[in-house]
Amino acid sequence: MEQESSQLIDRTALTVRPLRLLIDGRKLGDGGIGVYIENAILGLLQSGKVKITVIGSRRSRELFSWADSVNWIFSTARQYSFREYFLLARTIDFSQFDVFHAPHYTLPFGVPIPTVVTVHDLIHLTHPQSFYYPLIARRLIASAIKRSCVVIAVSEDTRRGILDQFRVDEQRVVHIPNAISPYLMEEGDMFRIRNTDAPYFVSVLSNTKPHKGIADLLNAYSAFRSEFMAGQRGRECPKLVLAGYGAEALRVANDDAPVEGVEICGAVEVDVLRQLYRGAQSLIVPSFVEGFCLPAVEAQSLGTRVICRPVGALKELVANDDIVTTDFSVEALVAGMHESCLATRVSMESKRLHLEKFSLPNISKQLLNVYTNVVAARELL
Repeated sequence: MEQESSQLIDRTALTVRPLRLLIDGRKLGDGGIGVYIENAILGLLQSGKVKITVIGSRRSRELFSWADSVNWIFSTARQYSFREYFLLARTIDFSQFDVFHAPHYTLPFGVPIPTVVTVHDLIHLTHPQSFYYPLIARRLIASAIKRSCVVIAVSEDTRRGILDQFRVDEQRVVHIPNAISPYLMEEGDMFRIRNTDAPYFVSVLSNTKPHKGIADLLNAYSAFRSEFMAGQRGRECPKLVLAGYGAEALRVANDDAPVEGVEICGAVEVDVLRQLYRGAQSLIVPSFVEGFCLPAVEAQSLGTRVICRPVGALKELVANDDIVTTDFSVEALVAGMHESCLATRVSMESKRLHLEKFSLPNISKQLLNVYTNVVAARELL
């Protein structure tokens, strides 16, 4: 926890004015964490109990319809940079805020007010792309945990990992999941898979990192397609539609050596994503590890089944008609696709209680509770 602030907050004042939140929004528009930040802001705005200031770029200020509802502090400090860690806090008058939320484990030094940090996953430790990632990430995460008042983990799996790998009081690590974006619930223009109304699986890929299991997905789909075509004569084989920024990166490779039945949409607008989810037979998540999985709950919210591997964080998200493969093999993934073809959809009513856990009002209420508690705890010191 940072040194004591000279600006102590009047407890009575908090009962008559909104809590003043400063949130780091420099990753807005940047994959899953960007969506996490936006959903948190939207939910808190709806609550009417928080005055929000966002640290972000001028570009971000122009991208979002809610931008005029918050205040902005513009910063060009890059993630993981010297400027972020040692200079960013010097540019901000923290006496204007009650609490600071860092939605990633990069917590700047010198923040003199109560801080909350969100840790999404420990993939840089458990499934690093480079040998030096764990050396750097462990120090950054440990530092953020030590200096923050509360650590938010987006899954119980991530929370357990934090408690296992770092020395921290378990009372300071709380589980608050990601929220389902309200934009997915809106009606939009219909979208059709190119040139056909055939059935299809969809997979939404945020990147092409090895832990996403993309190679296994393509191998599994090829095997599934061969088996389906041989045994289901007269029925149209489902396509595999790939969406997201990770799929965009696969476009060139698939153009050079196309996989039969695979269609790449790449990064798409929310209207298209909504219809991709809604029309799919199932969403396939081939990942070996996840901290959460926004596409899973997004697909569920539109009535679409999820096929996933037995990953801890994913098993927390599955509903009663979802399919968890028996193991991490390609063969098990193929079996999950076949099972999906034989299953029928359950009613949305049966999923309603499950999905309520990820609703915007529910998540914003939990966040607000964390903010209020850390501010009150500081007053008592």
